[in-house]
Amino acid sequence: MADTFRLELRMRGRQAVVIGGSAAAACQVARLLAAGARVLVVAPELTGELADLVARGVIAARGRDYVAADLDGAWLVVVCADDEMVNERAAADAALRHIWCAGSGAGATVTGLLPAPDDPTAAASPRPHRPGHRVLVLGGARSGKSAAAESMLADAPAVDYVATGPLAGAGDPEWDQRVREHQARRPPAWQTLETCDIAGILTDRDSAAPILVDCLATWLARTMDDCRLWAGDPNADSRLNARTDALVGAWQRTRRQVIVVSNEVGSGIVPATASGRRFRDELGWLNSRIAAWSDEVWLCTAGIPSRLR
Repeated sequence: MADTFRLELRMRGRQAVVIGGSAAAACQVARLLAAGARVLVVAPELTGELADLVARGVIAARGRDYVAADLDGAWLVVVCADDEMVNERAAADAALRHIWCAGSGAGATVTGLLPAPDDPTAAASPRPHRPGHRVLVLGGARSGKSAAAESMLADAPAVDYVATGPLAGAGDPEWDQRVREHQARRPPAWQTLETCDIAGILTDRDSAAPILVDCLATWLARTMDDCRLWAGDPNADSRLNARTDALVGAWQRTRRQVIVVSNEVGSGIVPATASGRRFRDELGWLNSRIAAWSDEVWLCTAGIPSRLR
């Protein structure tokens, strides 16, 4: 066709979201795995082949109807649901987010995928890139850092998700909505731990599940409050130093795979208040200490994660 341009997409290590759980979806999943993609399938029901891949940890799945938040962190969306209205909605959401969308519908921006694998067992191969032992994911507000961190563990059968922010229901509707959005995109098998005791979880040897901490900025804000820093307590600084030292020490010693999210504050506007500058400085120092003991460090900008280490 005159209005198309042929190309091939390099999918190795990139997140692909497949909408639909039919045999057609299984075929596309096989092609994506052969290309080295990290695959998330969203569908109320899965074929036996797809269910087997999920059980063996090769792909991730969300066993429910599609929602727009499923595209968070995606580089490619493949629409092959039985319901064309679902396909059209997913394609429209992908277009709004400037995400490649493959499929046969009018909303698709890519009309073909990589060739099917010659090796029929390629679909059962594990994904080629797995995150390191300790991973730090940095980014500014709405940079996609949380979605990027979650996508790194998309094929894990179980994850301990450590939520360090304030609990929902405290009278802030905007914060409550943020919490609901985060909760909606977590796989059902993930366990949410609403706590600031990151050090205790890092050193817990009774669980072998990977850890995802979101995030250091909210942990630090609550810790500074707990230490009565803003109340002028003369012992606040020493208590804060002890808490951050304990966290960094646990990060150094942990035997569990862990990904932690934090706000990058070094490129922003200088805060107008002394308290804002103090928080920025403390978080910058904490990020640097965590980064020094990390196997991988990533920076997210405008939804695009880039590896720094």
